Order: sequence, then structure tokens, then C-alpha cells
Amino acid sequence: MKERLTLAGGRLLLIAVWGVAWEAAAQSGALPRGLIGQPSEFLLDFIELVVDGTFPKAAVITLEAVFIAFVLGAVLALLTALLMTAFPTAERLAAPIIDALNALPRVALIPLFILWFGIGMEQKVASGVSIMYFVLLSYTMAGAKSTDPDHLRLARSLAIPRWRVFVEIIVPSALPAIFAGLRLGMIYTVLGVITAELIAGGKGLGTLVSYYSNTFNPNGVFATLIALVLITTALTAAMSRIERSIAKWHAPIAV
Repeated sequence: MKERLTLAGGRLLLIAVWGVAWEAAAQSGALPRGLIGQPSEFLLDFIELVVDGTFPKAAVITLEAVFIAFVLGAVLALLTALLMTAFPTAERLAAPIIDALNALPRVALIPLFILWFGIGMEQKVASGVSIMYFVLLSYTMAGAKSTDPDHLRLARSLAIPRWRVFVEIIVPSALPAIFAGLRLGMIYTVLGVITAELIAGGKGLGTLVSYYSNTFNPNGVFATLIALVLITTALTAAMSRIERSIAKWHAPIAV
């Protein structure tokens, strides 16, 4: 506990020093305030936008798309990984296609999503899924392949059914990688949705970033970025807590 408090205090101190230096640079005119903003101002803007409901309303709209994209992308990725793990031939057939699709820049796909789905919720979800799916699929496949070969050989020697091998050996071994993919995928899902809002507009947090940027209001931009940092931090912390709650599944069940 003492070490954790020391680390937390050190981090807060670093943030405070950074903020003071930023504030001094803005007030002294060493750096143009109209470009870098001013911490004392955008922190007040953040509080005001929370109190008047602007941020909560925009966050609900953004998070709705994030959660739909996250769940849909996770389900599709896990099902694909299940199929490719159970049938290695399917993996060999699909791997080059998946790699080629994963290499496509997601930002370049957003205009296509707008063409297909319009500028509503659907295109934001599609943008989030396009990132979440490939992140989690890559991590899940890597985790499945990291299964101890000795466990698999022992299972085969005991004639244990393939479904039991998958459920009791491969899945527990892949869980750390799966949750690492879920944590990273959550962050990138937010990125995909925010990018879609930046380009297509709407009423989410990404739209606020675009609005404040277009109106030359750096304090508004930084205030919105604070909201995004808090949201993504809370989401990843929730994922980490869920992972710890099922950490007992990490070790494969003895065969």
C-alpha cells in the first residue's frame, strides 16, 4: 500500500509540474495561448461542461456506439478465433485475407462506411468494429498458439475429446492474451468511434473536438480530451478488474 501511494503521489506531482510549466508558458506568452490553451482555463471549461450536461450527454452518445462496437467486434473476433483454432486449415486459408484487411487504414474506410450506413450510429459502430475485430483476433490467436505443447500431447495420449481440450486447456491458456486484446481493443474502439464522429459529425465527444478545433478554441479541445482520457481510463480499469476476477482460469485444468 505504501508503494502504491508513493507511485500515485509521484504521478500527481509529475502532472502538477507539467501543468504549472504549461500555465507559465501560456501566461508569459512564451508560447501562443491561442494555440496551446491554458490549463487554468480548460480545467474550468471542463467543469462547466460537465455541470451544464454537455459532456455527459455527448459521452452517452459516444459510449453507446463504443459498447455496441466493442461487443459486436469481440463476439465476431472470438467466433473467428474459435473456428480457426478448431480447424487449422481454415486458418491457413483465411490468414492472408485477414492480414490484408487488417493492413487497410481504418480512417480511409470511414467515408465508405458513411456511404453504406449514413452518418448515424451505424457508421460509428462499423468504424469501431473494424478496429476491435482485428485487435482481439490477433491477440486471441496468439494466445491459443501459446498453449503448452506438453498439455496438448498429454491430452491426445489420454484420448480426451477435442472439445474438452479446447475448453479446459486452450481457452484458459489464451485468457491472458484475450484480456490484453480486450483492453487494447476497448481503447481502439473508442478511437474508431471518435474518428468517425470527427469526420461524420453528430452529437458525441468527437464532434465536440471537431467543433472546438474549427472555432479555434484550444481550451475546449483540451477540456474534451480530458473527458476522453477519464472515460478510457475507467473502461480499461473495468476490464482489468474483470480479468482479475477470473484469473483463476488462467492455469489449464489438469488432464
